[in-house]
Amino acid sequence: MKQNRIKITTLILLLIVSNFCWAQKLEGTVKYEGSLNKTYIDSILKTIYNNKNIPHAHKEFAKNEYGSAVDVDYYLHFKNNQSYFYYNDALELETGHNPTSSLIGKMPFYRNIKANNIIEINQYVGTINRKPLQWKITNKTKKIGKYVCNQALATETLFSRQGHYYTEKIEAWFTTEIPVSIGPKLYTGLPGLVLKVKTDKFTMTATEINLNPKKEISITVPNLNKIITQEQANKKWEELAEASKQNN
Repeated sequence: MKQNRIKITTLILLLIVSNFCWAQKLEGTVKYEGSLNKTYIDSILKTIYNNKNIPHAHKEFAKNEYGSAVDVDYYLHFKNNQSYFYYNDALELETGHNPTSSLIGKMPFYRNIKANNIIEINQYVGTINRKPLQWKITNKTKKIGKYVCNQALATETLFSRQGHYYTEKIEAWFTTEIPVSIGPKLYTGLPGLVLKVKTDKFTMTATEINLNPKKEISITVPNLNKIITQEQANKKWEELAEASKQNN
């Protein structure tokens, strides 16, 4: 156990130096595939069908809704210590509503490694300076594609549409072979590019990595003069949840 802790500590220290030296030179794009976990879908449908107060027609609607869920694509651009993560809505425009994108999220994220910030560009409550997750790097490794990845665990605090807070366990896999401290959404801040994220609800996996893009890398920088804190965003979510209850 002690040897494992030493290995992990050494890994982090070495990669802090690596990031400092190499991150500015690296640029590229990553395509992620997002999908809902079957265990999550099964548990949701079981809960719905076991609830006698839910009409049969609503149960059938939920079954069809989750049964028609399809995988979705996200993209991450990174260059000069900055990154921009966004959802590709092209498929949704063709097929209509998709519960996969609704549960994973559609909001873009901007990251500046030097400033150590993670900015969510949320169309409902504003531009949010998100608090970074507190990662715990384990001694587990595995290959994703051609890259050797290390496992990291964290707990994320979320706010539900019903107006209450809850936590969700996060499992991330990052590779030190691409020494940039970025990843999808706020799953970033590790000593390497995050190639896979798994939560209770969904999984996101890098399917295409291009470190030699022919086209100019575009990074969308939000208006940093109108940023709100995560506490201010949570307050707005509470107000929206309360207003929704009153309207119903």
